[in-house]
Amino acid sequence: MFAKSYFYVLIIFMKIIDAHSHIDYITHDIQPGVVGTICCTTDETQWLDLINMMNVDNRIYGCFGIHPWFVQNIKDGFEDRLYDLLKNNESFFVGEIGLDKYKPDIDIQIDVFKKQFDVAVKLHRTVFLHCVGAWEKIFFILKQYKKSELPVLVIHDFHGSDEILTNLLDNYKVMFSFNKIDKPQYIRRIELENILVETDGKADVILENIITDISDIKNNTYVADIIYNNTQGLLKHE
Repeated sequence: MFAKSYFYVLIIFMKIIDAHSHIDYITHDIQPGVVGTICCTTDETQWLDLINMMNVDNRIYGCFGIHPWFVQNIKDGFEDRLYDLLKNNESFFVGEIGLDKYKPDIDIQIDVFKKQFDVAVKLHRTVFLHCVGAWEKIFFILKQYKKSELPVLVIHDFHGSDEILTNLLDNYKVMFSFNKIDKPQYIRRIELENILVETDGKADVILENIITDISDIKNNTYVADIIYNNTQGLLKHE
């Protein structure tokens, strides 16, 4: 009985920052225990909206970019505008950017991704990365930079193979944000200091439950504190 009550207390006082959501789902307004939300834009039309939201709520953290699903909406010079936006706001991240094999315009996706990644490298900003079925192309692009130039990669909703996970862990500065635990073996392999939790803007994802699942897999009652500190370190660009 005591053990159950103690765990209940831990849940009540859990502090969480949603490491990946979108502007239509501000998690700390909705879920208990959530004290902040990192919002990722999907296209340039959302950039000003997100800035306005941040101006009235300092618990929202901004991540600016063009998602691979929305590359058809790009306008010439978007990378220059992204550079100027980030240069004038040192706390902003780059994202959500990446590649998706199962969406159209893969050549445009690659061009848009490379231009945005260049901005992140030049300004030393963390990148929130979306990749579906295109890791070979992502790795090819990353190899064009010196390892010392590469920013931290926050890999969102990772579903790659064991080999891809090994490559990422061995060769890159990576963090993984999870909104479900469908491969517990990956949680076992990834150090707790490299794990974040996210909703991806989905109302059915309860962050307390994700943390509880990770705690069970890691057999560690301090997971909530560790993940909160991980996210705080990310926000401080440590």
